[in-house]
Amino acid sequence: MRARLLLTLGSAVAYGLAFPGPGWHWLAWVAVTPLLVAARGTSPRAALVLGFTWGTAMACVVADWMPGAIVRYWQQPWLVGVAVLLGGTILTSSVFYMLFTAWYAATARAPRASTPLLAACAWVAVELGRTELLIGNPWALLGYSQVRVPVLLQVAEVTGVYGVAFPVVAVNAALVELWVAWRARRSAPDGVRHAARGALGAVAAVVLVLGFGSWRLSAPGAAIPATTDGAAGEVVVVQGNLDLGTQWREEMYGTNLDKYLTLTRDAIARGRADVVVWPENAMSFFVEREPAFRAAIAAALDPTGAELLVGGPRHGRDAGGVERYRNAAFLLTPTGTVAGVYEKQQLVPFAEAFPLLGAAGLRERFGRVREFTPGSATAPLPTRLGPAGILICNEAMFPRLAAARVLAGAAWLVTLTNDSWVGAAKYAAIASDMALVRAVEQRRYLVRASTAGPSAIVDPLGRVVAEVPFPSQATIAGRVAAASGLTLYARTGDAFALACVVAALAALALAWRRARRHAGAPVFATPADELPGPPRS
Repeated sequence: MRARLLLTLGSAVAYGLAFPGPGWHWLAWVAVTPLLVAARGTSPRAALVLGFTWGTAMACVVADWMPGAIVRYWQQPWLVGVAVLLGGTILTSSVFYMLFTAWYAATARAPRASTPLLAACAWVAVELGRTELLIGNPWALLGYSQVRVPVLLQVAEVTGVYGVAFPVVAVNAALVELWVAWRARRSAPDGVRHAARGALGAVAAVVLVLGFGSWRLSAPGAAIPATTDGAAGEVVVVQGNLDLGTQWREEMYGTNLDKYLTLTRDAIARGRADVVVWPENAMSFFVEREPAFRAAIAAALDPTGAELLVGGPRHGRDAGGVERYRNAAFLLTPTGTVAGVYEKQQLVPFAEAFPLLGAAGLRERFGRVREFTPGSATAPLPTRLGPAGILICNEAMFPRLAAARVLAGAAWLVTLTNDSWVGAAKYAAIASDMALVRAVEQRRYLVRASTAGPSAIVDPLGRVVAEVPFPSQATIAGRVAAASGLTLYARTGDAFALACVVAALAALALAWRRARRHAGAPVFATPADELPGPPRS
């Protein structure tokens, strides 16, 4: 079992290295292999341990910024940050990979041609569960490690990010099957043939994805939906990289506005701007109640008559008269009029909303942050470049939310985000890569405005047109075209991932049936201290 645990830990570390910081995306194509070697042929109980270990270790690598964020944002001791990381990881990551390793141990008992593709199906099923079940945590799904490989990314138009991960896992599983079959070639010669056929299936999946991507990239007009009424124009993104504070304190009210106005005036002076975009929390005041602040914004926008998309708080009362605060995005006209408002719908637990309201002790300890009420469904904001679908911060990590904006009529996507509260380059880079995939899934231009970076303008093929690194204070400009039409992914949602769930469950049912048929020689349990190899004589 010790060898299996070491393989599992090595796999988790390699997986994490495929993401920023080092960003060795090629490592993902072999990173899962040690985990599969460790899980193959072991008992269900041991497989659960391996899945728990892998999920926890992997999350600690890709989310090692979390303890520092707890210290910075929640003003808690570093050890509390470690506890939050481990607790959140177990709940939103480890439990799902436990299911995967148990599935793999139960189904991959001997080399079969179907194993690599079915393993990829099971992995996709687990990632779909991570995204949509419990509180939802799609952080660093495997497909996001390949964001900077455009030819692989194009399949997201059909399958979402899950289809990017599929061939990667299939290759990992095929390598394991070939290794196991080769070791057992004398005692089980048919295994080599089955493993070779499985490897061909994995290669076919890779070729299919690469072929689709090459076609899209060679004929970009075919990938980009038709423009809407020819709407196109210049967008300026302002990245302030300023202190936002961790609470709504009185002394923070209205702060940073002067700097954003200065950066905006300078950017407009250098070239035309149809829409200016400021990030989440750029306004630390209630803009609808501040005519003087709106007048100052209008004066900065006046030279070209640009509109402003900007994030800030919103205050109001519900039908019962209860005060509510919402994290919002506002569209301001060149005259300073608020022409539209979007209120964030999916809040970050414990950062924007406190889900355990009955736990008074926890609330007192962790509630010293911005607390909001989720908004209701809102139509895209009517900019001069066409309806803008708004995604605030973590909303850009959820494919279904971007699809909902497009189905509601969004002609381009805008994500406003605050990366300052974490203060880690790794977090900012992974979050930016995750948002980038939404552009490909929906074939829309996407503008990302971040407080500290990276801010970017991304075209419908997932290519970065302009970008500001983390952390810096700067502006970028680029041309954005509105688009109409729907991708297959927008129309069908997670149909591909759901099909993978069905395939994985069917494979498990067949394995269970085979196990019962051969009850005298159980196939669900082998000695946990042996790695897969030829049977003992």
